[in-house]
Order: sequence, then C-alpha cells, then structure tokens
Amino acid sequence: MMINKFKLLILTSLVTVLTLVAHISAASACLAVHYQPELPETLKKY
Repeated sequence: MMINKFKLLILTSLVTVLTLVAHISAASACLAVHYQPELPETLKKY
C-alpha cells in the first residue's frame, strides 16, 4: 500500500515537471513566431 502511494507521488511529480517544461518551451517558441523583420526596400518591389 505504501509503495502504491509512493509511485503515485513520483508519477504526479513527474507529470507536473514535464507539463511545466512543455509550457515554458511553448511560451518561448511563441515569441519567435511573432517576430517579423522589416522587409528590405529591394524586395518590396517584387
């Protein structure tokens, strides 16, 4: 019984940490998606 509670605690902690890492990774990637550099004048005529 004690081992099952320990497994549940470990798995819950692992899921929490992995969710946090995924959230941080997604948040940092979103900043790069919104970045759009200015178009050079030579390309604007095309």
